[in-house]
Amino acid sequence: MMQLEDFLENYSNVGMNPYIVLNDNAPLLMETSEEDVQILNIKNKLVEKYLKGFQLQENTFDDYTGYLILLAKGSHSSIQTCFLTSKSGFEQNVRNVIVVEEDATLDMFTGCLSNDHVKSNIHNAITDIFVGKNATLTFNMIHSWGETSKVFPKTVVHVEEGGTFTSNYVVWDRVEEIVSNPKITLEKNAKAVMQSLVCSHDGSNLDIGGNIFLRGSGSSGEILSNVVSQGGEYKSLSEIVGEGDSSRGHIECDAVLLSKSGSVEVVPILKAKNSTVQMSHEASIGKISKEEIEYLQSKGLDEKKAQDLIVKGFVNNSVKKMPESVVERIEEMLSHGSMF
Repeated sequence: MMQLEDFLENYSNVGMNPYIVLNDNAPLLMETSEEDVQILNIKNKLVEKYLKGFQLQENTFDDYTGYLILLAKGSHSSIQTCFLTSKSGFEQNVRNVIVVEEDATLDMFTGCLSNDHVKSNIHNAITDIFVGKNATLTFNMIHSWGETSKVFPKTVVHVEEGGTFTSNYVVWDRVEEIVSNPKITLEKNAKAVMQSLVCSHDGSNLDIGGNIFLRGSGSSGEILSNVVSQGGEYKSLSEIVGEGDSSRGHIECDAVLLSKSGSVEVVPILKAKNSTVQMSHEASIGKISKEEIEYLQSKGLDEKKAQDLIVKGFVNNSVKKMPESVVERIEEMLSHGSMF
């Protein structure tokens, strides 16, 4: 797990402004109200006005924090957010809404962490995301929760005609449990790509999948999962439902197992409700081959360094389609020496 000070030093300089920090269930302290972008405490009385007419998930929290981010039509912005827990046994509840209006473009980079003295914390989140007509949202998230953290986000995304939603989700540090299965609905010619890079450790229980509903004609969706299993249990149930004319869906999972104590279960579900839909899936799960290790050992590497090098190659291939800011952070993690 990353120290708080290291996180703020390494992750708060990605060229994004504003920078939002939500600590425990304390309210958002710094709000932004500009012509192009509104960032408000989710309990601000103006939030109800801005969200009138939007279909939202039910807020089941009594004590919670969160934000509304509203990017105006035709605007461009980059925003960084950080979720922190500072108390052992604390249950953080987050209620977020993101609205990217027509022809707008938003890049988000989100970090999640608890400091090393924090044990047995829980992070719950309810997030609604709306991407307007011909708008684009790239949502990048890197987890750095603690070894005993439990994380339960509920995310629903709606993408209007011609809009694009891209999610890049990275879990590398040890964590006890994550259940994350976003639900995305796409209208005409809309596009969604969900990419994840996950490392599972001994004692981890990870359920990371998702659902894409291709409602509109010409819509397309991809769910791309990349897994390194060092132990624990990893499960991915990914579903794409094709309904719109000439819609396209693809599910892909690549996993490498480094330990006999690890378990990887991949369940791709493709449902075609229209004869013009095109759907496909690929999956590859296996251990590092003995031949690869022996070849690198013949070049002077010991077994551990050979394994690390192979895993780094797997990771680099997994993130090549992710934004440069995410790739740089992953390279920083890999540069600290041994992979585990």
